Amino acid sequence: MGKSQQKNNFWEMKASADEKSADLFIYGAIVSGYKWRDEDITLSDFKDALDALPNTVKTLNMYVNSPGGSVFVTNAMINQLERKKSSITINAYVDGIAASAASYLIMNADNIYMYKNTFLMIHKPMITLWSANATDCREQAEWLDKIESRTCIPAYKSKGTDQLTDEKISELLDGKDNWLDADEAAELFNITILEDEKDAVACADIELLQIYKNVPNQLFKQTDPEQSISAKEMAERKRIAEGAKANAAFIETILGGMY
Repeated sequence: MGKSQQKNNFWEMKASADEKSADLFIYGAIVSGYKWRDEDITLSDFKDALDALPNTVKTLNMYVNSPGGSVFVTNAMINQLERKKSSITINAYVDGIAASAASYLIMNADNIYMYKNTFLMIHKPMITLWSANATDCREQAEWLDKIESRTCIPAYKSKGTDQLTDEKISELLDGKDNWLDADEAAELFNITILEDEKDAVACADIELLQIYKNVPNQLFKQTDPEQSISAKEMAERKRIAEGAKANAAFIETILGGMY
């Protein structure tokens, strides 16, 4: 019999006798501040999970069902994974969606796997600005351009096939939300398709998902009774989602769509 599992809100050690592998679940938004749900991931959560891995672990399986989130936090997570890669093999499994920042987070893995019914969504890096003026927006746009050129594009290229030309990358980062199913993603990236379908739970951050455009309908049809939230929290989440939409429109007006 293996050792008992150690658990926290978003990761768990496999119950293996030798502790040579571990599971890391990224099943919520990547956040820099308040956690709406236990599934949301903060930088401290991620660091604590990696630091807690026994030295015996040689394989880290990272399971992702995330709408993305903070580009600041995602960049730091990538750096932490990079430091681990010298001693362990990292496998990324898309269990539902890997959208926005989560789409380039998984590119840091040694191996990427997608189930037939899962999706990758790629677009230009985004942030939400509250009470921002034109100067603030221009400064953040310049920073986002640096994130795109120094982090996102190199990450995508590192796992790109011959089909991922510079022109294709430009298409994926054209200001639209570009949704790729497993077959489409495997044409552009070195991704192994798992032929069975994943019975994934709905994305916990459905309001964040609703900010995006052209979302595949089946992603909204998934339901999980355990994911229900209070009416008060739902109202607050909708308020923030609407604020994010308004901010996006404001930035587009000021900067001509540079977001």
